[in-house]
Amino acid sequence: MNDIYIEGGTKRQKKLTQSVIEFAIRKLLPRVRTLLLDVSITNHCKDLGGCWLLDDYKTCGMELNKSSSTKDFIISILHEMVHVKQFYRKELIEKLIFTFNHSFVQRVYWKGRDCTDIEYKNLPYEQEAYDMSMQLYKEWKNE
Repeated sequence: MNDIYIEGGTKRQKKLTQSVIEFAIRKLLPRVRTLLLDVSITNHCKDLGGCWLLDDYKTCGMELNKSSSTKDFIISILHEMVHVKQFYRKELIEKLIFTFNHSFVQRVYWKGRDCTDIEYKNLPYEQEAYDMSMQLYKEWKNE
């Protein structure tokens, strides 16, 4: 059974977040039962949302902007859930690399390709997340 923990936001936002995440899991990772999602609905989010790995590919943190419109809020959840899918399937991998000058550098790989130095709007995993989130939003509205 997947575990979803949601903190912050209004009761309505929490209920909506739970519902949209469950929908996204059914669509993106239908056989997965080992996800752990820690979701925070906050005013401190600079963007519409964000997603990152916590412990391993099965455990993700997510932050959502409490001030978003309902449509943007839903699309943001779906966008971040595409990233959860990418992490879970190991399509998107983040690595900390120890350098010669004794510092760490984060590298990001998409399907084996180093995408660390690619401009945000051209990142293939972001393009997939934007495209899929819009398609998922249309499906969610029709359900």
